[in-house]
Amino acid sequence: MLYLRTGANGSCKTLFTLKDVREMQMKELRPVCYNGRFKLKPEKLKEFGWKLIDFKDWQAEPDGTIFLMDECHLDLPKRPNGSAVPLYVSKLAEHRARGFDFFLLTQHPSNIDSFVTKLVGSPGWHQHLKRAFGASNMTSVLQWSAVNNTCEKDGSGKSAQVTMRGQPKEVYDWYDSAELHTGKRKIPKQFWMVVVGVPVALSMMYMAGKLLWDRTHKAPAVAAGSASASGAVAGASGAARERPSTPAEYAASYRPRIEGLMHTAPVYDKLTEPKRVPVAAACISMPSKGCKCFTQDATPYPIDQAMCEALVKHGAFYAFAAEGERRAFDQPQTPRQSPETALPAPSGIVLIDSGGKSPGAPTAIAAAPAPAPQPRVQPGSKWSFQTGGE
Repeated sequence: MLYLRTGANGSCKTLFTLKDVREMQMKELRPVCYNGRFKLKPEKLKEFGWKLIDFKDWQAEPDGTIFLMDECHLDLPKRPNGSAVPLYVSKLAEHRARGFDFFLLTQHPSNIDSFVTKLVGSPGWHQHLKRAFGASNMTSVLQWSAVNNTCEKDGSGKSAQVTMRGQPKEVYDWYDSAELHTGKRKIPKQFWMVVVGVPVALSMMYMAGKLLWDRTHKAPAVAAGSASASGAVAGASGAARERPSTPAEYAASYRPRIEGLMHTAPVYDKLTEPKRVPVAAACISMPSKGCKCFTQDATPYPIDQAMCEALVKHGAFYAFAAEGERRAFDQPQTPRQSPETALPAPSGIVLIDSGGKSPGAPTAIAAAPAPAPQPRVQPGSKWSFQTGGE
């Protein structure tokens, strides 16, 4: 097969190919020949058993040989248009008959004889390598089943099988190469755009979604909450109707939590929610009986002696209404009394006599005399039954 690997200097073409060829040799026990444009270290050359050759003599090697040709544009240069194809080049079209595999390395496929590039095909491939982020330890591998003459252009990966490959650092100890990786790591601006843009986009999506959710769900939720608060008992009954209680659950709901106090049963929880707070409303200290405190209902308030004595001595301030919010509304409303006291007279007319008395002194109230009754029929009228003498 013909395997063409292209890429700029420092893209790890030689590094990966040394690794791949060595693994193929170990797996299939085949001989390897190379053109010497990288210098294997003596101990590795002896260990691997690789043979240095002139590429023009490749046909002299035994069947099944693996050829590694670095900088292959020097062995397979471009020819002038119309010139004859050299025999050692044209014979590459028959390489499969003898089981040869060729790994050809160069910067770009246009650098070598077009006769060769047209021979590359599946199961062979053309791989173009790009160092990810400049001098990072990862390389982007774009692979096609045939040669792509625009492999270096942006967007070429759309038609390729793209993978990321880590650099086998142990291979650096196998050879001395002109590909000294001195490039500085350069992170492309597209990377930063993604790093910054993705969180911003996610934040905007979250805010938009939250705003939409609040508008569509918050108002109904508030309305539902108000309705449920006003009908808490009815809601509880409705919830209970969703699943009938078992006999054991029903009986347990009437069992007091505190023995002897029936109102502590769970069934009364809605009706026994606290509305008042017991406080030490009065504390008395007597030498004979010690110190005791009482609630606002005059019931004993359990408290230790030291605290009781402190309350007797200093008192206490409660920053809450011990009787609950309804206390102010429970006070009887006493109508304001004016300085004078008014009573209705029999005729319905009110007479107020202050009598020049000092403020606060009782005021005498007098009833106006009732007017004399007037007869409906005047004396002397023809309708009168009275005699004129009367």
